[in-house]
Amino acid sequence: MKRTAAYIILLVLGLAAGAAAMWLYTGGPGLAPRDEAAKRPDKRVLFYRNPMNPEMTSPTPRKDEMGMDYAPVYEEEAPGEPGEIVLSPEKVQKIGVRSEEVRRRTLKRVIRTVGRVEPVENMIYDINTKVPGWVEKLYLNRTDQMVEPGEALLDLYSPDLVAAQDEYLLAYRSYDKVKESPYEEVRFSSRALLDSARKRLKYWDISDDQIKRLETAGKITRTMVIKSPAHGSVTEKMVVEGQKIEAGEPLFRIIDHSRVWVYGEIYEYEIPYIRSGQTASLSPSYSPGEIYRGRIEHIYSHLGSIRYETGKEPEVRTAKVRFELSNPEMRLKLGMFMNVELSVVVAGDALSVPDSAVIDTGERQIVIVDRLDGRFKPVPVKVGSRGTDYVEVLGGVKEGDRVVTSANFLLDSESNLKAAVGAMRGGDATEGGPLNQGPPAAGHAGH
Repeated sequence: MKRTAAYIILLVLGLAAGAAAMWLYTGGPGLAPRDEAAKRPDKRVLFYRNPMNPEMTSPTPRKDEMGMDYAPVYEEEAPGEPGEIVLSPEKVQKIGVRSEEVRRRTLKRVIRTVGRVEPVENMIYDINTKVPGWVEKLYLNRTDQMVEPGEALLDLYSPDLVAAQDEYLLAYRSYDKVKESPYEEVRFSSRALLDSARKRLKYWDISDDQIKRLETAGKITRTMVIKSPAHGSVTEKMVVEGQKIEAGEPLFRIIDHSRVWVYGEIYEYEIPYIRSGQTASLSPSYSPGEIYRGRIEHIYSHLGSIRYETGKEPEVRTAKVRFELSNPEMRLKLGMFMNVELSVVVAGDALSVPDSAVIDTGERQIVIVDRLDGRFKPVPVKVGSRGTDYVEVLGGVKEGDRVVTSANFLLDSESNLKAAVGAMRGGDATEGGPLNQGPPAAGHAGH
């Protein structure tokens, strides 16, 4: 029994010695650990923060529910202004803070859209005749056939045309007999009759060469040759050999592809940056490396469809722009899609910051100003035009300031936390009362 009692006494003395050592190490009850005080003996502690929940603070040293000491916040770490934070060089390097100078720049951006290849409107030809008749012979017997200017398309037999030729020959021969007559009235009447017959043939698209051959041969031609007016491909053929046609009835449609239009669509917010004459890069979707250079030939005056219809809502909220491209080798096909890139200047000599420096909260825009001495301050700014990598700033910062371009979201979060803590220090920061009224009640922590 005596030996057991001695063991118990020794155990109690050991526990008491350990508790005393711990008390000396921590600097007494309710104080910060001795090693923290030794590290910063000349720094004033403003308050203490829960290591697991930074929003919970205390005006005096304490422990959380897990027995961990609240971390002291020293005077040098507190902001000099509302929302300002101070970081050590080690922490700045650790979280990867980078900053860039606010400068004046010419801001550019690339407008990208998709264009569609269409024919030039004044290079579309509809072929018809002004006299009725029958297709005696058809030289063009398939669609998508290439034709040249003056190439024969068909032979047309027309009784009206035969009668008109006969009248012209009679008038021509009559004038030939009296053109040397001494009577001016006879010459004038004969000449007027010839001119009238000639105009009738011209109105029916009989060429001067054909009329000349009629005068030389002295006999009528049973059929009239309908010729192509331009170079191009026959996109539509509405006639077959032997068919009876009426005056004005469409026979062929020929489109000249040596020049084409490309229609692109520009969003409403991009319209202020485009103007006629700007150069764009266009490339077929199947061959991005094949680059064409074209200028904006026209900007349409309304949104939606190329053809505006009164009283009808536009089906899309885009504006049509038109480019004209040379296409001598016919590599660009009608209906083909093309990628369009248009480099435009959105602002000249504009005070700007990198796009990554702007934090957009939805209601306002913020940048973090780097004071270059470890201090960082969130500043509201008013932004203007946006370039490819930079944003115009209309107010909030000045030229020469430095703004944070990386880790700015972390700094903004820290600043918001500092501001919240500062507000709590001025009010009920803890459940036990204001920070200057002593520690909170046992078992509670400030919010």
